[in-house]
Amino acid sequence: MVHALSMTARFLSMHGSAPFVSNPDMPPNVIADQLFAKVFIATRCTIDHNWNARDVCSGYWRLYLNDTDGAELVLEDGTRYPLSAGRIHLVPAWVRFSYRNTRTVGNLHIHFDIIGVTGVTIQRLFQKPLTLPHDRHLIATADRLVENTPTTILQAKALVYAALAQLRFDALPAALHPVAAAQEYIEGNLGTLMNNAHLARLCHFSEDHFVRLFRQYLGQTPAQYILERRIANATMLLAFTPDSIDQIATQLGFSDRYHFSKMFTRRMLESPAAYRKQARV
Repeated sequence: MVHALSMTARFLSMHGSAPFVSNPDMPPNVIADQLFAKVFIATRCTIDHNWNARDVCSGYWRLYLNDTDGAELVLEDGTRYPLSAGRIHLVPAWVRFSYRNTRTVGNLHIHFDIIGVTGVTIQRLFQKPLTLPHDRHLIATADRLVENTPTTILQAKALVYAALAQLRFDALPAALHPVAAAQEYIEGNLGTLMNNAHLARLCHFSEDHFVRLFRQYLGQTPAQYILERRIANATMLLAFTPDSIDQIATQLGFSDRYHFSKMFTRRMLESPAAYRKQARV
């Protein structure tokens, strides 16, 4: 049973400095600000042994901080990751896991997305949950997340960025600049019909050259990337809004609910309705 004790933040965009990706077209020592995080929920709650879930997967990240030992994540291969008390734990997008806990635990969880890097890259770099080294400053920031105030929301955003800053993003493509305009357009227009010719014009390339560059820098075709971002956003809408499945399908540019459900089930291994029932773990 989950008892919400404090603060939730629903679809709050986080736009701040995220200096992870260098752009070789810029002068030395200048960092391209191309990655952003978007927070969907930040909640402090109490969970007991009934708050277990199997085969969880989503297109967004999770941050967990528990005040007591007793909870763990279990991956598909049986690997177990205890959610040790007093430590920041991150579950990257697209990692599939089951959640178990055997006692009442105080829990802070933040669900968020990283904009500007593909799911393919995330899966290549981060294939399992991550436990950050103990950091008293991170814990102190987390401890202040107790009231639903603008300051608390800013602290939640700061906590996410500070946690991400401890990860190694060095293996990201050296430059996303050639197709950055297309990425930005895709992210802001997921509900519209898009084609390679229009995206290529945004980047000032021929269509064939654009598609080659897109695959080179992002590891996917534009169509694959668009579908991935639509499915990722669908997981967020199913988890954090009351919108119907028909509404979500329309919002994200699917031709109808049947097509949306087919594509969603193929990627997430369960229907949108089934996903919604356990998405907020």
